[in-house]
Amino acid sequence: MNTLQAQVREILSEIQKDRKYYIKLIHLLKQQRTMIIERKVEAMEELNQNMAKIYQLLSESAKKRISALKDMCIPPHAEGMRFLFSRLPANHHIQAKALWEDLEQRVLECKELNERNANLLTMQQEILNSILGNEPDLIYQR
Repeated sequence: MNTLQAQVREILSEIQKDRKYYIKLIHLLKQQRTMIIERKVEAMEELNQNMAKIYQLLSESAKKRISALKDMCIPPHAEGMRFLFSRLPANHHIQAKALWEDLEQRVLECKELNERNANLLTMQQEILNSILGNEPDLIYQR
């Protein structure tokens, strides 16, 4: 197997792993929302540690993918990935493109869930500050 084939296989393998990590992350983000609502602080600490591990794995995978793309003189971004897939044989192109698009959808879902959770936390903090009388001094918010 030549080096180019090995690099492409490694990229596809990393994308498959990332997809699994994002599926798990989606599940954890949904759990996190429930824990935020129920104020399960201790359980959230463990959950957040698990999420941090997944974020680290995803970061390492992205670095590998960027490096491999650069080694092949392909721009390391989504369009570069599409370019790479367009150069694959038809049956592999279709599978790789579908895998990448699925990964992109899962990334978007994670971003949306994370944003919802952040908004919920912010809202809870504002309510708590209001109840405790810790509202920020509006003079300093200009």
